[in-house]
Amino acid sequence: MSPLRMLFVDDEPSIRLTLPEILRLHGHHVEVASTVAEALAAIPVRKFDVLISDLNIGNPGDGFTVVSAMRRTQPQCLTLILTGYPGFETALQAIRSQVDDYLVKPTQIELLVDTIERKLKERTPHKPAPVKRVREVLKEWQQTVVDRAVSSLSARKQIPPSKIREGLPELFCALIAFGSPTAERKSFDEAAAHGALRREQCCSIDDLFDEFRTLERVAYEVVQENLLAADVSNLVPDLRAFNDHVQNVLNYAIRALLERPIAA
Repeated sequence: MSPLRMLFVDDEPSIRLTLPEILRLHGHHVEVASTVAEALAAIPVRKFDVLISDLNIGNPGDGFTVVSAMRRTQPQCLTLILTGYPGFETALQAIRSQVDDYLVKPTQIELLVDTIERKLKERTPHKPAPVKRVREVLKEWQQTVVDRAVSSLSARKQIPPSKIREGLPELFCALIAFGSPTAERKSFDEAAAHGALRREQCCSIDDLFDEFRTLERVAYEVVQENLLAADVSNLVPDLRAFNDHVQNVLNYAIRALLERPIAA
């Protein structure tokens, strides 16, 4: 195989010292990055044939950010992910669909080299898929967000999932209505209805806060898992808008929860 230009990204010092050196012994040119920031700085200014990135660089799923940047900047580059958690099905599903291949740590160098050679012979240039704004991602995965939130709340509170789920799908629809003035106004009415529902169920304000925090946390997890499909250029402002809207919806829900019903 002809010498290849590789970018190797991993936050473990021992791996950065050993694996790139072995790849260099095979005749390849290897640039090493220990953080997402270092990798993102290298991608626009130097051409690479192969990207090898750890899945979790500092934070879980950070490797998706590096792969996403490489896909958009250098779509011809072969992208491989290293993961130490093959049982994490959600991550693996995203990896399988978005990168050329993945390898489980500790990686055998012979397997890595063979995988690179095979994938370079088999693959066709990657065509970047249309990117989505955060609201589109959350809307597409809203059932998953609600299901995970129900499971988390039910386990912590020891309450049947059916009782937890009541009103939660409608609440999450209200939370992802940011970005459209008309939709936002409607979401405030839905938030008030949710607060009234929880008041009728004798829920506390702490229960309401817990619902919102759980939905917001799971929503961020889903965005992280689908980062390759997200519009990274608008990611920060979109997440900020989502967070601001969550707070506004929460205020309407709290008011309705604390409002005393009018006596007949």
